[in-house]
Amino acid sequence: MRRFWLFRSNLKSLEYYHDFKDLETFVNKCHDYYMLLPLWLLQADYFDEVTIWRLSDNNLDPIVFDVNGKKYYQRWCKSFQNILCHEEPDISFFRGGFRDYDEITKSKPSLFGKKIYLGAGQRINAQWGGRYDLYLMEDDQDLIDNPGTKPFYKTASPFIFYPFETKEKWDICWPCNFTQIKYKGQEEFIKLISEHKELKKLKIVHCGNKPEIGKQLCNKYQVDNIEFKGAVNRENLNKLLNESKFGLNFSNRLDGCPRVSTEVLMSGTPLMIHERTRLMSYYKKRGVVGIGEKNQYDTIMEGINNHKKYKEEVLKAIKKELSFDNTSEKNISLW
Repeated sequence: MRRFWLFRSNLKSLEYYHDFKDLETFVNKCHDYYMLLPLWLLQADYFDEVTIWRLSDNNLDPIVFDVNGKKYYQRWCKSFQNILCHEEPDISFFRGGFRDYDEITKSKPSLFGKKIYLGAGQRINAQWGGRYDLYLMEDDQDLIDNPGTKPFYKTASPFIFYPFETKEKWDICWPCNFTQIKYKGQEEFIKLISEHKELKKLKIVHCGNKPEIGKQLCNKYQVDNIEFKGAVNRENLNKLLNESKFGLNFSNRLDGCPRVSTEVLMSGTPLMIHERTRLMSYYKKRGVVGIGEKNQYDTIMEGINNHKKYKEEVLKAIKKELSFDNTSEKNISLW
């Protein structure tokens, strides 16, 4: 019995996909790459059983999917210490940065099989003395700065993010939450718009929570060409991306590798991304405009004026480089 455990986060709140009790709905509606990767590993016959561990103060029944006779479990516990009586997996995958994970790997390091840590943002390495066998990074510079680590590639659900023909309504679709005001470069981008007349003419649509903060920043810098949609589900995000010439990621180095980058590209929409933002260069070969610290205005306008060229590039890249089979095989080969 080949077992795989995934520790998604230490959050106790339920996600929308916990309402999905059948496999078909889960496959078609769940956008969370970390939840989909174990499913793909089962389907590719790398494991016989996978378990996603989450915390809850309530006694919740597990959600169980049958995948060609194999089991995909979503389980809850009051403390991760309570799972140490279960049969150990061959591999445990920890989305890094949570103290709970460091504590359990220190207390029972032999009960998790090969322990893989995914570094993210400021949490590139374990901060509380966790014991892991392999560290994964999501940016080329982090690989250089941390010798001995391996690259981690992530894609997005092809059932949610995909290209379709529609009329372009926006120059830029900007998906980011204003909860993380220090990470996403929000004020910096709005200030940049305020400094250039041509940027003020662009039609920009923002998707994300707390739009009132974005509106306050726009008032501060006298910017009036951003329409704030508020939080939208992933299906609506895919629609807005398809209606846009570019998707934008302006995150700084405090952020991890925002999954919105690959969601933009999977939608068939070219990506504008700040050069400091974490993303493997593998994804930047086609359909991507890198915005450096200098000449940001010129770079953005060059992209807008040549968006059809970038559109053609990214549509080719979906088939050749960003397909599910390709990126998943890259990660599987590490294990």
